[in-house]
Amino acid sequence: MIIKNARAGLLSNFEVLQLLNEQQEFQRATQEKDASIEYPENLRTIQFELTEYLNQSPCSTQDEAQVKSFLDAFSKYDLMLAEKLQILNLRPKSPVELYLLIEECEERFGEQELEEMLQSILDLLPRDDDYVEEEGEDEMQEGE
Repeated sequence: MIIKNARAGLLSNFEVLQLLNEQQEFQRATQEKDASIEYPENLRTIQFELTEYLNQSPCSTQDEAQVKSFLDAFSKYDLMLAEKLQILNLRPKSPVELYLLIEECEERFGEQELEEMLQSILDLLPRDDDYVEEEGEDEMQEGE
């Protein structure tokens, strides 16, 4: 394999998972047609472990429409592409997490903008564990 352009573009975890699933499906179909074709075991191991990791991450519940709407909504903020990708991949839930992902965050954005970003993330990129956390918060409030 020859790498033509090492930095042709940045991919989100969602895109990597999608590409990985397509590649594995292609390999299965190819092997079903011609059983003599074999893929290296270390390639299979890396594909399996990466797929398992990404399926446990927030990107496993994303779809193309969510990613597009996220990028459209966040185009109004002066964020670098790498910062948008980190936010998309990690789905921060608190201002502290945003401070860690955005370079010089306190100088570039005010508290109100950070709260708007967090609300947009919750609205545009719902997580499976959001519901679990809300239940836990409700139970703690009832216990008090």
